[in-house]
Amino acid sequence: MLDEQPVFIKVTARDVEVGKPLRWSLYDGNRQLLLKRGNIIENQRQCDILVDKGLYRNARGREIDGLRTIIPPRQDEEKASTGTQQTSTTLEKSRIRIGDAIQLQGSPDSPRYYVKLIGYLKNKGLIVTAPETDGQLVMLRDDQSFVARFFSGKNAYAFSTSVVKQTNVPFTHLHLSYPREVAGVEIRKGSRIDVDLIAAISIGENQAPAAGKIMNLSTGGAAIRSKTALGNKGDVFNMKFRLDVHGIDSYLTFESVIRSREYDPADSAMPYSYGIQFIDGDKAMALALAAFVYKQLADDAKS
Repeated sequence: MLDEQPVFIKVTARDVEVGKPLRWSLYDGNRQLLLKRGNIIENQRQCDILVDKGLYRNARGREIDGLRTIIPPRQDEEKASTGTQQTSTTLEKSRIRIGDAIQLQGSPDSPRYYVKLIGYLKNKGLIVTAPETDGQLVMLRDDQSFVARFFSGKNAYAFSTSVVKQTNVPFTHLHLSYPREVAGVEIRKGSRIDVDLIAAISIGENQAPAAGKIMNLSTGGAAIRSKTALGNKGDVFNMKFRLDVHGIDSYLTFESVIRSREYDPADSAMPYSYGIQFIDGDKAMALALAAFVYKQLADDAKS
């Protein structure tokens, strides 16, 4: 069941207080323990190296003497790395709708299968379409366990489930076990996702466009790095980048203002880092950006 399994949440540099005891134990991408709760990350460089390799924490437990103990998270630990508030609800209260997409994943490194909800009966089970990969039907075994994720409104939800039966009569579909509880997080406006995107930056009419690398992204701004200086705090430029939104390439352009600037000579490839705020963009671009960010948060909030 959901309260018997670890729920891993991605950790960003903003979540780690350098020079202070860690609030949670930290794990790598394979969910192997790296640092126990209470250890100290000494400097920002060390923090960045760890985050770049991928850091996660267990939202439902903590490490004590190397043993995992499942406990309710403390009130100050309930906020996920995305700046969201974790809640517990039921499937029927999540307002999931017939036809909504549900993602099934067996483990953090397993393939993600996308199915659609056909229907459900409270405390009995769910019926969903059968998963496909490259147009081919994926056969699942009975009792195969998954974490199911879906997005409703501005909330991302996750629950543990297992395959009761995969059948071809009258058409191929899955019967899934009904979850006792569903974990949810509200996606807030400032929620950020880690990305690795190339951006074209237009500084002025008489200057050639500069290249930048988007490190994280929200509906209202981004963190970027560049090889050359892009300006100072308060300067404005246009930034263009490409997003894959539900399989469709979207090219977005936003007028952006620099809110912070740092220089790191140790990073010879891209020593300049900036925090920027989007201040302009048409409605279609804003919607495409929101769809990309919210989908990724829905996918990763319970990873």
